[in-house]
Amino acid sequence: MSDIATASRRRPKTERRVRQRLPAAQRRETLIRAASEQFAQRGYDQVSLDEVAERAGVTKVIVYRHFGSKRDLYLQLLATHRDELLRTLAEGMTVQASLPGRVAAVADAWFAYVETNPFAWAMLFQDVTGDPEIRAFHAGMRATARSAVTGLLAAEPALRLGPAMLEPVAEVLRSAMTGLALWWLEHRDVPRATLVETITQTAWHGLANATGTKA
Repeated sequence: MSDIATASRRRPKTERRVRQRLPAAQRRETLIRAASEQFAQRGYDQVSLDEVAERAGVTKVIVYRHFGSKRDLYLQLLATHRDELLRTLAEGMTVQASLPGRVAAVADAWFAYVETNPFAWAMLFQDVTGDPEIRAFHAGMRATARSAVTGLLAAEPALRLGPAMLEPVAEVLRSAMTGLALWWLEHRDVPRATLVETITQTAWHGLANATGTKA
């Protein structure tokens, strides 16, 4: 009788463990969210895989099944966030509009990503580490974003910028949007529309001089 009672008490616990077991893809997504939050809040150097595992509710063995090392985890996270951001920017750049309208669309796409992915944004543009491979990734990320903005400028037929000025102007715009986004992470009461208007007004006033039109 006691064996039957013991079995009945154990069965629900076993069933709960089975129900809580996540598919590999879902478990990986849980790890990505937990690691992104940890890295964004504390920085690469201050986070251990033990802490990531604890935040995700798994063991470190599970972390190693998905990622070979902390560096591998971090680089894969950066690549994932980079690709998501570039897809978002690409959607903004395809808007059929005048230059000020396209500037506004790109700015809105940029800040919309920040709004929905604050931890990813901090990892991409705020975290600093001495690891050369990670530093190289950050440098490449800045170059990729700059190249995207350069493409936006180069595709505007009315823009009278010499070829030598395209990349420097693109870097000014990229730096402005990046800096404003990082500022926004600490001033979340400011509406996204205000940031878009800020970039549109400041960028367009400058670019208008290069088109011969009135800002």
